[in-house]
Amino acid sequence: MVSLLEGAVYFGLALCAALAVPLVVTFCVRALVHGSAAHRQQCRERAARATWPDTAGGREVRYVGFFHPYPNAGGGGERVLWTMIKAIQDRYPFVVCVIYSGDAVPRDELVRNARRLFGLDISTDTVHVVELSWRWWVDHKFPRLTMLMQSLGSIALAAQAIRRFCPDVFVETVGFAFTYPLVDLVAPDVPIVAYTHYPTISSDMQTAVSSRETGVNNDSAIAGSEVLSSLKSAYYTVFAQMYAFAGGFASAVMTNSSWTQAHIVQLFGRPRITSIVYPPCDTSALLELPPDGRAPFVVSLAQFRPEKNHRLQLDAFAEFLRGHPDQVLPSDEKKPAVESLLSSAAEHPESPLCKYPALIMLGGARNIDDEARAEALRQTADVLGIGRQVHVVTNAPWGQVLRWLRHGKLGLHTMRDEHFGIGVVEMMAAGLLTVAHDSAGPRMDIVTPAVRCADGRPAMPSDDAAHAFLAAAAATPAESQTFPVGM
Repeated sequence: MVSLLEGAVYFGLALCAALAVPLVVTFCVRALVHGSAAHRQQCRERAARATWPDTAGGREVRYVGFFHPYPNAGGGGERVLWTMIKAIQDRYPFVVCVIYSGDAVPRDELVRNARRLFGLDISTDTVHVVELSWRWWVDHKFPRLTMLMQSLGSIALAAQAIRRFCPDVFVETVGFAFTYPLVDLVAPDVPIVAYTHYPTISSDMQTAVSSRETGVNNDSAIAGSEVLSSLKSAYYTVFAQMYAFAGGFASAVMTNSSWTQAHIVQLFGRPRITSIVYPPCDTSALLELPPDGRAPFVVSLAQFRPEKNHRLQLDAFAEFLRGHPDQVLPSDEKKPAVESLLSSAAEHPESPLCKYPALIMLGGARNIDDEARAEALRQTADVLGIGRQVHVVTNAPWGQVLRWLRHGKLGLHTMRDEHFGIGVVEMMAAGLLTVAHDSAGPRMDIVTPAVRCADGRPAMPSDDAAHAFLAAAAATPAESQTFPVGM
């Protein structure tokens, strides 16, 4: 009887300990990450001194935190970020937008760059920047288990963000879903809003690994091994379950395309709180561009990231020039500077500079790695013998991009499974004959059957198709009017 009683006591103590451990862990994590009430108040006072929201009528200031460690990158994701901020400033002047940034760029410079790149009239009055020094957790290039390690690193980065400023609403805009459980744990009263550009893991990625396809996310060493492919498939399956678990902590989820929506609903399993909010595509100025006065310029709009597959564009352009030797810039002609070429197209369209095709690769460079990729493209163009007709331009201001879209004839996009494709929309709106990869966002939302070429068109993503489509660059203005806008 005594031993039975002792056993019951021990069981009770063990049960209490088991229940107490998560409570203790939760308390410790909250104390370390969230900080004391005095610390949180100091953070708010610091933000209040640096901003000037409109509190007329006794409205209480609210803080919306945007977890976007790369606000100065200049890509489509940053356009979404700054358009969100602009919309909040226009509709809710009493709301302060807090940007968690790892770019080490002052607020005024960030806002100036957003104005220059995206043409948005952002006020600094209701923008507050919280600097993050731990971004290396997500910047580090892990040789293996990259998705898992960077996702775990995003938790540490989010912990620093919440420690330095806890907002009233947490908006995650870069796809770091693993941050949601942490925010829910340390600040359960803060709603978590997600804008997902691209699922970290998708069934397409899992299929590519299981079928042993070589690609950006599956190098040839793994694709060539049945054992390694099986191990990676198991890793992807486990990671997908973790990703789905983390996504369940979001209060509302926005996706940028039908393709992303389908994958996120499949993973998170929460269709009621998931909706499509297409990225901002202000085409008003583009639609006013006239169809005449176009030069045989092939324009590409894409950040200099590996998955954008700029190399295919170079290979296709080189193939086009090999098949059309009369389109090759004569050897006695010097390669024109970018500005000279653009000025000639605008002011002297009959200039010899505007008679020969040129590949204009415009895109944002987020960091030194992107700059290195851009330089590698220049070197590859030289190796292919087309360097004099290829111009790689990083971080061009929106005004310059508009000028290229005004005078270009062909738009080119080569990324497989592009989540949406703002650049594709902009090229089509500007009247360029647009060749887009026949997958994901461009296929489902942009280059729809209504604007595709007639039957008999080559089917992307075949390399031959890219080469064939480039022949459209030689079309005359009159012939251009007979082509559909998208292909």
